[in-house]
Amino acid sequence: MLGRIAIHLSSDSACARRIDVGLRLAKEHEAVAVGVYPTDMPGHYYDESIVPQDVRKVLRGRRSDLQEAIRKQFLEQAEALGAKAEWRAPRGEADEVLALHARYCDLLVMSKAERVDSVASLIPNLPESVVMAAGRPVLMIPTSGNISSIGERVLYCWDQRREAARAFTDATPFLERCKELVVLEVDRDERLIRNSDLRDDDFINYCVNLGYPRPKHLIKKGEGLGVGNVILNTASDSGSDLIVMGAYGHSRMRQWVMGGASRTLLSSMTVPVLLAH
Repeated sequence: MLGRIAIHLSSDSACARRIDVGLRLAKEHEAVAVGVYPTDMPGHYYDESIVPQDVRKVLRGRRSDLQEAIRKQFLEQAEALGAKAEWRAPRGEADEVLALHARYCDLLVMSKAERVDSVASLIPNLPESVVMAAGRPVLMIPTSGNISSIGERVLYCWDQRREAARAFTDATPFLERCKELVVLEVDRDERLIRNSDLRDDDFINYCVNLGYPRPKHLIKKGEGLGVGNVILNTASDSGSDLIVMGAYGHSRMRQWVMGGASRTLLSSMTVPVLLAH
């Protein structure tokens, strides 16, 4: 069960969807929803030494108005739903404060910014940076489509690697409640399986031993489509309402660059994706 859920709040167009999903999850799990609204604009957006004081005053006033509107929306919606909620407005770079607050929670709810969003889209690779740095699972919400349920029909991506194993453990609150579970392996290393004396039903039995639904085990090839598209197609074919996978990537200065499958899912996802690193 989730006890504390952080929700990334900002003035972007997808914020309302994050609030809706995060509060519904908090209500369902009897968790506390923590709305986290980073208050500082990164310093490279504008140089205060060359921006006139009256213009800076207008910008600060506009930002304060947007923040207050989001705060009111978040708290009023939580009260109407009967969900426990807290508001936080930490100062600092968005990726750093979101990662920090995520470590005080079981889950962080985020989404990919639309290109038309003025502020969120200016922060390069924000979700990627937070996923890689937080040490907690991040639930990515698609920016369109109806989200009627999350975690009733789970598609889990397994590849024998550390990140995938971490994602499986981080998804425990959802796996304990799910009704259907599909385990997907794409481009499985058959030589590793043989040499390690692993059996096809080992992971199936592991899920059953944990009390999860007996999963449907699929092994597919990514050739021609790519791993990310195979995952998305399988989720669609299975009617999944949650994809669980490990996030792979490497650091490039302060940014994180994700692997191809993760990037494909973030850019084209139609259902929520739980990412763990």
